[in-house]
Amino acid sequence: MTKNAPEIITVDPDADGVMCDGGGGALGHPQVWYTFDGQNEVECGYCDRLFVRPVAKAKTSSKAKGKVA
Repeated sequence: MTKNAPEIITVDPDADGVMCDGGGGALGHPQVWYTFDGQNEVECGYCDRLFVRPVAKAKTSSKAKGKVA
């Protein structure tokens, strides 16, 4: 028997946490909340969904890049 790969859900880079209910309505699971707490991904303990927070790109000004206005 083969195991299906978990569903991967990309969230906002600035998100602090996510909510999961299995996504199946009555066939889902109880609503649970997870925080990223310094990580860029968390996995649901019920349905194995993987929530991924992309690494936010650092905002730099033109001066920070060594350019003179």
